[in-house]
Amino acid sequence: MAITEKNQVYEKVPVNDVISENEEIHVPSYGYGIRHVQAVIIFICMLISYMARTHLGVTIVAMTSAIAHESTFNMTIIEANGTGLNTIDGFDFNITNADNEINVFNSSHKGSIWNVYRTYDWSKPIHDLILGAFFVGYCIAMFPTGMICQRFGGKLPLQISLLTNGIVTLATPSVAVWGGWKAVYCCRVIQGLSQAGLYPSAHCLLAKWVPVSEKATISSFVYTGTLLGTVIAFQIGGLLASSAAGWPSTFWITGALCIATCLMLTVFGAASPDLHKTISEDEKNYILGKIDDGIKKKAPKAPWKRIFTSIPVWSTFVTHTSAGICFVFLFTQIPSYMHYILGFNVKDSGLLSSLPYIASSIANIGFGVFSDFCINRGYLSTKNARKVCNSLAQWGPAVCLVSVSLTHNSGLAVLLLIMAVGLSAGIHSGWMVNYIDLSPNFSGSLIATGNTFSTIGITFLPVLVSNVVIDVYNPHQWRIVLFVMATIISICNAVFVLFMSADKQPWDQSDDEDNVEAEKSIEIIPMEKNETK
Repeated sequence: MAITEKNQVYEKVPVNDVISENEEIHVPSYGYGIRHVQAVIIFICMLISYMARTHLGVTIVAMTSAIAHESTFNMTIIEANGTGLNTIDGFDFNITNADNEINVFNSSHKGSIWNVYRTYDWSKPIHDLILGAFFVGYCIAMFPTGMICQRFGGKLPLQISLLTNGIVTLATPSVAVWGGWKAVYCCRVIQGLSQAGLYPSAHCLLAKWVPVSEKATISSFVYTGTLLGTVIAFQIGGLLASSAAGWPSTFWITGALCIATCLMLTVFGAASPDLHKTISEDEKNYILGKIDDGIKKKAPKAPWKRIFTSIPVWSTFVTHTSAGICFVFLFTQIPSYMHYILGFNVKDSGLLSSLPYIASSIANIGFGVFSDFCINRGYLSTKNARKVCNSLAQWGPAVCLVSVSLTHNSGLAVLLLIMAVGLSAGIHSGWMVNYIDLSPNFSGSLIATGNTFSTIGITFLPVLVSNVVIDVYNPHQWRIVLFVMATIISICNAVFVLFMSADKQPWDQSDDEDNVEAEKSIEIIPMEKNETK
């Protein structure tokens, strides 16, 4: 029997397989489980990695004796050519013209040229070169390690990073005796090369393990490890350097911790829930139901031409770069400033240098609550909230740095430095989250690009400091550097305030999303209706 047009009906095609990114899927909640154990493991990896990265800011003060500096200027018995050994005021000076450096160590430890407890006469420019060497390797390896993480997941690159840092850190005191500051410089470059994958690895692991409903909480917890690692590094750097164990023990302890953490990650860590042996099916479904629909999708290609011609993106790149330079300046130069200008000994320098990062950890949570409160209550638009937080995070430290250079009160100077680092935590609610505002799909590519620009700028920081601060005891030279840093971050934040945007950019729409929209638009097709008697 022929079917007439009246027997045709139109029904909607099921679109259950097409899920909007904004559509919430109801998945039964799941309490504490393996994902939280993995979060703790990643937190410890971040903490230990930052200890290995930052402790040298304090340790290098102990490695370089103030007596050695003074003796360098006063010593008159130096052979013009060749190598000699002279004793002045109970200290032995092993003078090597090849490296133009003086190895200084207490006479009670003499007897072996491999004495790792010696202190070195390294000038301020050499200090800055060593401290900045990490970011040379960091910049070079950033994009390659990002691709490795994308290809192999987050666990393997993180294991390689921790193991490499552990071996290099353990060897640094002996390497310093063998090759002087140049060898230490190379060690720091290697550390930078390996740690370039730290953030990409952590991002990959969090993307696999954290459901959307817990992403902010767990991610904030994990990245607090970077601040806490800095705090601990500054403390143990000062305490161990002033103890009977001596400054080499800081390298040995942090190196051993890196290797132990690598073993912990190897045994208990997993790249994804699917690869974990003991996770329950309920928790796995809870995690994957929130972040994965089970369909393998090709990653969209970043529209680089449109990204690099976007004014809001460039405004974020600019403030990102200045924030990175300011942060590195604070944690690499402030311990020296406290020691040489404010008059704190190495132990006090380590303890006091850690206080700003304790304040930063607390302020980080405060800025997030403040920003969300103002946006949710309608007191500020998203755009203005980003501007306020970023301005407090950059103009605030700028005012503090200028004030530090003008005060002669040590207590007030320490308070201002604590405020400077604490306020800088506002970047997490400023330019950092603005990458997500501009492009949720390509925020990872944007922050990686901005981090590259920032790292390039950081490599020039030692050049600036070493050419201005020639005498570490000269407060006027330090004042110039502090004024320059305040000017840089003030101008860059002004660029951000004037040209930033909190709107999702048109080029964020990927090809996959276009296809989904096309599929959704085709909602009806003719279907035959069965005849009924």
